[in-house]
Amino acid sequence: MELQTVTGLIPIEDIKLADAHAHVWINPPKGVSPKYALELNHAQQIDAELKDFRSAGGTSLIDCQPGGCGRDARMLVKFSEAHGLHITATTGFHLERYYPSGSWLWSASELTALDYFMGELTSGLRENGDVLATTIKIGFEEKIEGQTRILMEAAAEAARRTGAALLFHTEQGVNAEELPLFFEDRGVPANRLYLCHLDKRPDFGLHRELAEAGVLLGYDTFVRSNYKPRQNVWPLLRQMVQRGFEDHIAIGLDLARSSLWQHYGGQPGLVYLPDTILSKLHSEGLSETIVSKLTAQNIAQFLVRCTPA
Repeated sequence: MELQTVTGLIPIEDIKLADAHAHVWINPPKGVSPKYALELNHAQQIDAELKDFRSAGGTSLIDCQPGGCGRDARMLVKFSEAHGLHITATTGFHLERYYPSGSWLWSASELTALDYFMGELTSGLRENGDVLATTIKIGFEEKIEGQTRILMEAAAEAARRTGAALLFHTEQGVNAEELPLFFEDRGVPANRLYLCHLDKRPDFGLHRELAEAGVLLGYDTFVRSNYKPRQNVWPLLRQMVQRGFEDHIAIGLDLARSSLWQHYGGQPGLVYLPDTILSKLHSEGLSETIVSKLTAQNIAQFLVRCTPA
């Protein structure tokens, strides 16, 4: 099996250690409120960080920034080639607050949005036509309504036609249980859904239910002290693995803020995945097979396009 990266198709076996929820480059467009204008756009610092990540054993980064709110596939290609890293790109949409006021996407018809998503999945990204999107991102706040619903309808149809997987931003997992039903009704099975930030809602019953349905769960609060990872994500991860759900978890860092990058003067940096999380997983007594699933193979297999419906 092969998956799409910004530099072409690669065998899934090439994914050895992946940040399953990464932000490699964010250059927010003018007009975004300063409160929400996340910036990762200093190439020198990013280069240094990626070099450290690669040297520590990292091989892959699943970039989660869609077009129109800071993505630049040209930079993703540059970083991929410079460091020998496998980087993927996403189409779709984030929350409205990350776009300038009046952004076309937030008044687009379902057909217009569908054409946009399909084009980026099959022809090329708007800022770099040589690069194909791997996934479709959906910024899901709390409710399936209004323009968010229109865009979700378009994303579902694009996923159904292309076999591309759907990657979700959830607001602390609120109403995440509504998503599998919505997409199954539109021909997209639960095993094509990757729900990120679910560990912000560390309800084992919910996680078990979603895993049993086939959903891939994104655990990415390991470096977010405000979400108390020692009390929340680590016990949740342990319980899920003990119950046999290790095939339904992907570990990421979600370093969307420069204050979390070492070469921006912050902590803990991308090396936290290979240096700390990987060591902690081994110290938990997990087998190499399970560790590989959590940190590489689950997300790699998920990203492979399925035969279109």
